[in-house]
Amino acid sequence: MPHQPQPPIPYEQTSDYHWTEVAFELLESGALTAVVMTSDNVSSAVVAGACPRCVHHFTDRRPLTAVTSGIGGSRTGVQGAGGTGLAEPAHTYGYGDPVVLDITCSCGAAHPAGESGAADSNAVSGCGVSFRIELTAEPAPTGGRP
Repeated sequence: MPHQPQPPIPYEQTSDYHWTEVAFELLESGALTAVVMTSDNVSSAVVAGACPRCVHHFTDRRPLTAVTSGIGGSRTGVQGAGGTGLAEPAHTYGYGDPVVLDITCSCGAAHPAGESGAADSNAVSGCGVSFRIELTAEPAPTGGRP
């Protein structure tokens, strides 16, 4: 199912499951990519390609590993903050672990106001659609950058 960029459609905040299904079709066709990588105990995700609703290109990068101090809310490594000085990942995704990502379009195209007559304050950064992607973590590349 080839998608070509279209003029901006009206902003509409929606998370209808239909858009998750369209995102899955885009993943299968290669028009949308999603990767979770773990390296040095830090996990991150990158989703890039065509938005399932407006078809504009977007890239969503996010860390998946939160670093905590291990001691009741203190900041890690900050002298006098009561931290241990050791960073511990709250969760690291291993090879084959399932990862669920909730994505909101961040295409950067200015989408006009929807039927309500007013665009959301975030409308300039996307069309308003949210969808879910489920995938598995991949092993870290070896031998440097590919």
